[in-house]
Amino acid sequence: MPVRNRRESVTGVTGSHNDATWEQLGSSYETVARKYEATFVNELADKPRDSELLSRFADAVSDPILEVGCGPGQVGSFVRERGRAVCGLDLSSEMVKLARARLDGAVLGDLRCLPVAAGSLGGLLAFYCFIHVRRHELPEVLQEVHRVLRPGGRVLFTVHEGEGEITRDQFLEEAVPFIATLYVLDELVAMCRDADLVVALAERREPYPSETTVRLFVEALRPES
Repeated sequence: MPVRNRRESVTGVTGSHNDATWEQLGSSYETVARKYEATFVNELADKPRDSELLSRFADAVSDPILEVGCGPGQVGSFVRERGRAVCGLDLSSEMVKLARARLDGAVLGDLRCLPVAAGSLGGLLAFYCFIHVRRHELPEVLQEVHRVLRPGGRVLFTVHEGEGEITRDQFLEEAVPFIATLYVLDELVAMCRDADLVVALAERREPYPSETTVRLFVEALRPES
């Protein structure tokens, strides 16, 4: 399974207010939920590689699928339209309300402690939500992914490439705090393997015209035995 080479990446910064900013992410997304929906609801129309990977994922998994960090549900809806049963989970109650209009259901929750029985999911989607956990927390998150997937179940996730963390005082032109962890592909592959997830795909995608960062995609599965 080849891992594509890195190029020059985004470098993040850290600051003394980071702990508070992490805790405020939920309220930040509450504030921007409607604007986020308007901005990203049709994003896959201009992202052919993302759509291709999601279509392949939909064909490869069985129901049910959980989309963590589902936002307004636009990614999960794409998979649902291809015949899969998709429920969402998000840390923002406003996002959950929006997602319920597109998915088979959505609940408020924390991806670090999923409200799902062990071995009960055929698939798990995580588009741009792993950026919202601290780097040292991601191995535990991936262990939680392993727990909820049934043997042979798959996870597909994507993040922004870079190093460190980025912090902002605005998000979608709203004065709300924002923080994200940036990753490199090799560390994601290593973390998956440490969580006993078999990596089936690991790739970098150059930015589309509407984007500014390289995107990293990883698909992995829980072994059959």
